[in-house]
Amino acid sequence: MKHYNMLLGHLGLDKSMNSMEKASFEIALKGKKLIAERTYEFIFEKPQEFHFNAGQHVRMTLLNPPETDSKGNSRFLTLANTPKDKDLIVAMRMTDSAFKRVLGKMQIGEKVLIQILLHSPHGSFVIHDDPSIPAVFLIGGIGIVPAYSMIKDAIERKLPHKIFLFYSNRRPEDAPYLDELQNLAKQNPKFTLIATMTQMEKSKKSWQGETGFIDQVMLKKYLGDLKSPIYYTAGLSEMVNAMKALLKEIGINEESIHSEDFSNFKMSMMNMTDNSKRIKNYFLFGGIGLMIILGVIVHSSLAVLLFNAFSLKNLSYFTIGIILVIIIFKILVIFKFKHHLGFKHGEEK
Repeated sequence: MKHYNMLLGHLGLDKSMNSMEKASFEIALKGKKLIAERTYEFIFEKPQEFHFNAGQHVRMTLLNPPETDSKGNSRFLTLANTPKDKDLIVAMRMTDSAFKRVLGKMQIGEKVLIQILLHSPHGSFVIHDDPSIPAVFLIGGIGIVPAYSMIKDAIERKLPHKIFLFYSNRRPEDAPYLDELQNLAKQNPKFTLIATMTQMEKSKKSWQGETGFIDQVMLKKYLGDLKSPIYYTAGLSEMVNAMKALLKEIGINEESIHSEDFSNFKMSMMNMTDNSKRIKNYFLFGGIGLMIILGVIVHSSLAVLLFNAFSLKNLSYFTIGIILVIIIFKILVIFKFKHHLGFKHGEEK
């Protein structure tokens, strides 16, 4: 709690704010680098006031993007750097979404908005305190990002833990940070890398390491005692669920399994919604409701007015003026609400 309050003070925020409070920063792109096939890392400037734990994720939002789609302009991305690094780094597979197309075309110096929870609900995904218990990471593909950050951080802080990383990819070409991890393993005897490939028949590179999926036989080969470690798995739901099922089949207690399912980040995104946007939505829907009520009243009054006017054969210029004003007002209201609801031409791409 003391550290949390100090962090609030550094950011100039009220200590009474709730646990879902976030810090926001606009950061500029410094560079980008291909780290695997169809996978890039993006390097951004790191604000002096920015604080985080290794493996923690942020929400990144594009600022005034030239295009968007139904998936929106924000993504949750795990930081690949450590707290001691001078830059902020995110890595991702480049798929054909508007968000990734825009990010891929960004020029050096262009900015994005990042937001980080001051008290992360995923706080359990940190290396345990007891150095006598080995830490075992079971990772596939892009799920390497939080593990890479946490392993580098543990080495930088010279933690005494034994760390094992079982890292599964289809081919070496698909494995982000493989070279960096191999170098870390060579330089640090407490860190063991077990990289395995599942589709080497499709690779153009040679491979001397393990092949096949991570299974009980592979774990037993390198760990010996399967019951003593704490296990960490991260990535897409398919990988996380498969590893959790494997560990439960072996008989590992749930308390010894820590997971970070990237698919669940959407729930955090909902919790990080700005209060100002919520209030704006309340006013918007309240205004729509009020318009409906006023519309009913106006239409009823107009019907009575027209009936009296025609029945008396006395349709005055004043009556015509009222009718025209009401028609113009209704047209303006319709266009105004279409604008706020995002139906304006060009916004549905």
